[in-house]
Parts: sequence; C-alpha cells; structure tokens
Amino acid sequence: FEVDEDGEGIVDAPKGRGGNYTNVEDILLCNTWLKVSRDPSVGGDQSRDAYWLRMKEHFDVRNESGLDRSDRSLRSRWSTINKDCQKWAAAQKAVDK
Repeated sequence: FEVDEDGEGIVDAPKGRGGNYTNVEDILLCNTWLKVSRDPSVGGDQSRDAYWLRMKEHFDVRNESGLDRSDRSLRSRWSTINKDCQKWAAAQKAVDK
C-alpha cells in the first residue's frame, strides 16, 4: 500500500506478480485449452494473439481465484504444463513398448 499524493489516504499499490497457479487454475487452463482449441467455428487460421485472447476470455469467465491472469501469464503456464505432459507421454510410450 502507498500513501496518496496529499499524504492523507492509502491507495492500492501497483499489482505485481500474481503468485503461483493453483491446481484448480491449472485444471481450468487445461479445460480452457480443450474448449478453445477444439472450437470448429474458428478453425486454425487465427493469429497467436487472437487465440490467446480467446483463451484469456474463456479462462476469465470461469476463474474463481480472484486473481487476474494476463494472457502472457496464461501462455507461460500453458507452456510449462504442455512440456510436462509431453514428457509424461514419452515416458508412457516407452513403458508401453
């Protein structure tokens, strides 16, 4: 918190990092990816920015954490989840062989 210009009140400080994602947010992000990426009304010929705008809109409507996640934050978190899923899938494939 910060004191306002007149020194009389307290105003909210600028928002910083939102903190770690919860399991609930991770599940929501995965479900959002499934919904948005499989939407046949849009197809695959949209820009990255348009795609992540749709991801953020879908995520925000359903997000109950109270934290506002930026599209950049969502992209970064999705990248981490996707990499981990690919590692798991490769390990599972090796076990199946």
